[in-house]
Amino acid sequence: MDYEVKVIPEQKLGVINYKGPISDLDILVSKLMGWVDAEEIEYEGEPFVVYFSPRHEVNKGDAVYDVSIVINEDADEKDMIRVVDMIENKVLSGVHVGPADNILDTYAELVEIAQENHYDIIGSPKEVLIKNFHNCDDESEFITEIQLPIIEM
Repeated sequence: MDYEVKVIPEQKLGVINYKGPISDLDILVSKLMGWVDAEEIEYEGEPFVVYFSPRHEVNKGDAVYDVSIVINEDADEKDMIRVVDMIENKVLSGVHVGPADNILDTYAELVEIAQENHYDIIGSPKEVLIKNFHNCDDESEFITEIQLPIIEM
């Protein structure tokens, strides 16, 4: 697996904090993207999900997760969407191609890479939805960047 360590700069985010089934993810991404479009907010990149529930348990019922997008300006919060500042952080990043059915295999590879390189995983995983249900109809073409927050030991 190709991977990289990168620094994610300080960012302003539009965020939906959520506890519920992961099947609601597509609705939440639609709400978030509808908000940036309706409010004419400039944004960068693709929406992403940060999982606070263990990733292997999110399909078993309620999960705790955030759905976010990087925004380039202050914006008015609306309904369930908050605007927050994220501090700079370092991540181990790898790419998963295809549906989420076997995404845990990609996580396992990244954890192995972290151990081999003496990286300590210090926070919740982030999945950047580069090519996913919001912009692609064929699950076999999905591209998800997994980012694990790390410190080097």
